[in-house]
Amino acid sequence: MSASDRAPRLTTCHGRGAVHFLLVPGLVPDGPETFARQMRLLQRHGDVTVMTYPYDSFCLDATLDTMRQFVQEVHSAEREPVLVGASVGGGFCLELMRRAREARSDLPLAAVVLISPMTCADDLSPLLRRLLAPILAAPDLNASAQALERGRTFFRALASRAVTNDAAPRIWRRWAHGLAPRLSRPLGEVRLRARITQTLDDISPAGGIGRCRAIAQLAGLRGTPRAAALTPAPTLILWGSKERHTLDMESPGAAELSRPDTAVRRFPQVEVRWVYAEDGSEVPHASLLLHHRAFNAALGAFLKRQVPALRHRRLPFATSSLSRMAFGSAETAPTSP
Repeated sequence: MSASDRAPRLTTCHGRGAVHFLLVPGLVPDGPETFARQMRLLQRHGDVTVMTYPYDSFCLDATLDTMRQFVQEVHSAEREPVLVGASVGGGFCLELMRRAREARSDLPLAAVVLISPMTCADDLSPLLRRLLAPILAAPDLNASAQALERGRTFFRALASRAVTNDAAPRIWRRWAHGLAPRLSRPLGEVRLRARITQTLDDISPAGGIGRCRAIAQLAGLRGTPRAAALTPAPTLILWGSKERHTLDMESPGAAELSRPDTAVRRFPQVEVRWVYAEDGSEVPHASLLLHHRAFNAALGAFLKRQVPALRHRRLPFATSSLSRMAFGSAETAPTSP
């Protein structure tokens, strides 16, 4: 399989302003579905590029290379690159910054947004770690597929009921059901539900196993000294107020990033916020669809404070030029999903 086959696909939507966002989803669903309720908000500040991972394989190095080259190309074009990572996608953002710091290479970020970031496998709740363990420990693909069958509730527990509870004949779909964020209403969401269901159908067992094994490759915050800053860029970390069903908030990574006084060691310009629904009820892990209003309020306020100059400045840069970048193919779309 070629490097281009292992690299994520990039889809770009045009916006207003000098910022260019790269949206990094969790393991499932695809980026356009994960961030469907944030697109219009982000497009007010600039262009938005969304990542979609390959369905038949997954390579963490290829994913990080795509992210790194995106940041460098956008910066070279005199625009402002901003990373937005959700769940495991937040872990990919952290790994990218950790590796850049370790290599002493430049990663010119304008801002970073981490939503319910999973820094490494140790952040998972005890139940989810037990479900994931046999998949990671299996010696070959066939054994992993059997472990995947036994642990199919792993992804269901990771998120919620984004897909209808109909028959699920394929191993990946039954196991990966849970990573899809909750939808906001049962009515009016037919297209999103259909797209999420199609994603779960299309991902092969090998692709699903590869995505899960990527979690084990994340070094988390253990890979850098405690006082080492990952980026000087303004950083927003949003946590659902009901993370405990998905993440162990006492784990080293989650505990450090969930407190402003410790998160500031990694991000000198950090804001840490716990998100509640409008009625005061708790919000689950990375529930960007079900609780988009609550997440968008915090995200919008951050962008308004941190990038006021960028909101009114449009530098000459053709978004469609992403299709010519060396790090893989890109598609352009005039409007949000």
